[in-house]
Amino acid sequence: MSEETLRCPSCASSEHVVLVNTTQKIGTAVGGIAGGAVGYAGASSGAATGAVIGSVVPVVGTGIGIVAGGLAGALTGFFAGAAVGNQIGEHVDKNVIGHYRCNRCGHHFEI
Repeated sequence: MSEETLRCPSCASSEHVVLVNTTQKIGTAVGGIAGGAVGYAGASSGAATGAVIGSVVPVVGTGIGIVAGGLAGALTGFFAGAAVGNQIGEHVDKNVIGHYRCNRCGHHFEI
C-alpha cells in the first residue's frame, strides 16, 4: 500500500499521513559510525601512501600525509556507511514496521 492511499483512522486525512522513519534515522547514524571506524582502520594503507608522498617535505609532510590519509578514509567510510544504513532503515520502516503518523491530528498508527 502506498502512502498516498493511506488514511488516518482518526480523522480520515490522506494528505497529512507520513511514515515515521525512526529505523532510517538509527540506520543512518549506526552505518555512519561503523563506516567511519572501518574507513579509518582501513585507511592505514592510504595513510602510509600519504606518508611516502608527504616525505618529500620531511617530518611535517609525513605527519600531514598520515593525518590526511586517515581522515580521508574515515570520511569516505562514514558517508558510505551512512548511505547504506539509510537505505536499509528506510526499507525496514516501510516494509516491516509500517508505523505512520498523521500530521493533521497527531494520531500514530500501524498498517
